[in-house]
Amino acid sequence: MSIRVLLRPFLGGLVAVLASACGFYKWDMENACHAVERSKVRELPLKSEEDVLTMAASWAAERARTSEGQRFWDAISNVTPTSKAEVFRSAAKEAGIVDCPFAEQLHAAVLADELEREQRLQKLQQKFADAAPEPERAATEAEAEGL
Repeated sequence: MSIRVLLRPFLGGLVAVLASACGFYKWDMENACHAVERSKVRELPLKSEEDVLTMAASWAAERARTSEGQRFWDAISNVTPTSKAEVFRSAAKEAGIVDCPFAEQLHAAVLADELEREQRLQKLQQKFADAAPEPERAATEAEAEGL
């Protein structure tokens, strides 16, 4: 039996410890922050920005090499959409990453969703306002019927 075979279990554990200590978690977060461009999801025929971000996040989560990185992805799935960008920014900062485009893309998507919801609400309100009888006309018609 060779020395390599005997040392393999020991080296596997040592590599895991060194990976965590030497910045592989930072690599996991770098991958997360740059998931859209690194995954090349924009080249896929996806219909919405939400689909692009979801596919990019799945790509980065599958490539998390550390337990810390895997825990991050497990935890982020329980965060509300409006808070995810801030969680990404904080995690990136803690890992020593200055720029996190994915956080900005998440933030932009949330703002776009909020704007779209507001516009739909305004259209519905206008539709109901147009369908409602005008108060003055309704009063005049009621008076005319009473005469």
